[in-house]
Amino acid sequence: MQEVIPVSICIPTYNGARYLEACLDSVLSQTYKNIEILVVDDGSTDSTVEVLERYATIDQRIRLVRNKKNLGLVGNWNRCVELAKGEWIKFVFQDDLIAPACLERMLAAAQPGSSLVFCRRDFIFEEGTTPSARNAYLEGKSLVALLFPDDTLVSARQFSEMVLNNMERNLIGEPTVVMLHRRVFQQFGSFNSHLIVSCDTEYWIRVGIHTGVVPVPEVLASFRVHDDSVSAQSLAKREYRMNVLDEIAVLHEVVFNPAYQPIREVAAESGIDLTRQFRKKALWAYGLAKQAERDEKHPDNSLMNEWREVAPHFKGLSPIPLRYSVQRQGRLLKYQLRSLLGLKQTEQ
Repeated sequence: MQEVIPVSICIPTYNGARYLEACLDSVLSQTYKNIEILVVDDGSTDSTVEVLERYATIDQRIRLVRNKKNLGLVGNWNRCVELAKGEWIKFVFQDDLIAPACLERMLAAAQPGSSLVFCRRDFIFEEGTTPSARNAYLEGKSLVALLFPDDTLVSARQFSEMVLNNMERNLIGEPTVVMLHRRVFQQFGSFNSHLIVSCDTEYWIRVGIHTGVVPVPEVLASFRVHDDSVSAQSLAKREYRMNVLDEIAVLHEVVFNPAYQPIREVAAESGIDLTRQFRKKALWAYGLAKQAERDEKHPDNSLMNEWREVAPHFKGLSPIPLRYSVQRQGRLLKYQLRSLLGLKQTEQ
């Protein structure tokens, strides 16, 4: 009978040679040894594969898979899950690090029936990180410490209440801090490929409102912040999609997706009108795109193109244009739009 591997460490890679050796070294230094290290490369064009092949000759636990075609960020995450053999799945991203005792501590914290365990993290801020980005990450770190001060199990009800009070925040952190039991992917599906930076946030919510979460109040992971990261490049190119549409899409799922019924029940008991919140934010987001398209001095249809790309995948967004009037929000929209796009905010 084939031995069940307790943990699959999944490393999705794409052009990650710059930091990959440090990542692999941190994984190989784990005090808990009964693991597989699954690395799924998504068509790298740098020396990523050469690095991986060299490491695979050093340690037989490393299993390298190369996708036949590029699946994209979230597609590759889901591919890792499909290929993993472990009972638990622990993501470690190609530019991140985990402490030697990371797996040992997280497995020890897992209780019978646990589905999502997470630890605290530090950040490695590379040169060029803006003060605003640095502050945003550090605020997120402080929020985790505030909400999860110890290793007490957080029930599904408690987690739902936390989410409702912090709808636009990632309460847990990046995938490198999380360990998931493989049953969650059978029960709650895969990561949503129509989201970009909020794909992890949405999944933690989807799981946690059913199962609760187990915090480990130790810093056992390091998340690297640098200009070459996928999130940094995406944000620089598609700020409207990242800062606006992704957040609204998550709220859309909370309002409409059947998997979110537990949090809707908690919201109703608390007198929170999630549908109204969603409609208000969706109208505002559509207004930003429409205003950009009609701007006399700086016409820009890129925002509306982003809206049209996203809306078909979230049914609650489709009726928005039929009810929208640009005149309804006037000068405030113009101010917010110029702020979002980095344009001069005063009228010329």
